[in-house]
Amino acid sequence: MRKIFNLFITSSILVLLIKPYQIEASPLNIDNKVLHDTLLTLLSPHITEQVNNYYGEYKQFGLYDAQILSINRESEGSYSFKINVQVETFEHAHNPPYGKETIIFKINPAGVKAIDFRHKGDKEAERVKKFYQDTITDIKKSFNLNLDSYAPYTYNQLLYESEKQKEYKSLSEIVEKIIADIPYDEIKPPLKNVIKPITFIKDNKGYILLKRADGTNEVYTLEKIDGNWQVMDKKIKQGKKMKKELIWYM
Repeated sequence: MRKIFNLFITSSILVLLIKPYQIEASPLNIDNKVLHDTLLTLLSPHITEQVNNYYGEYKQFGLYDAQILSINRESEGSYSFKINVQVETFEHAHNPPYGKETIIFKINPAGVKAIDFRHKGDKEAERVKKFYQDTITDIKKSFNLNLDSYAPYTYNQLLYESEKQKEYKSLSEIVEKIIADIPYDEIKPPLKNVIKPITFIKDNKGYILLKRADGTNEVYTLEKIDGNWQVMDKKIKQGKKMKKELIWYM
């Protein structure tokens, strides 16, 4: 019943936004800003779901700077709409990297469905991506690892997945212990030259890759036994020492 009520309210707001002259006839005299913010609030859970699904982790964004780019009625007289929404994602207290996430929703009495998602990262996001790629490449080269068929996960992604699948819980706990062992001097602000551990898994096998500040590469060999992941081996080799170019919290 609540879902049907919410859809009715959403559809009503869309009609008012598309035909603003109807607002003047309303005894409430609701302005477009109120309708805009109300619609964004109703869509917020759906926006959150799409953003988190894209990143594979919980990602922050604010409704205060979210935008409704367009609203289109599917056909004259229908209660089916396409709404184009854009939000800006960020880290911590509105820190970079920033991402612009543009989502198109289809809204009708049957529900709300995302039909398109487009991401555009800023220059800092590209730098972070390249730093991680270069670091992982060096570690794989040190141990002659071919992980093309393995699925990679950051620590935050493991935490996100662990809420859906129990098997990821033991993985995230292993990574958490590794992170706790990284000296603060290696990750203090403003910049660092180490990455958070990256986990690669395929079926019942897996690896955790880590690089220390002095360039030391570490690889943990994992195996899933009776539904729980365990560390079976750990190897260390000297690798390339990276420059301090990565934001300390990434």
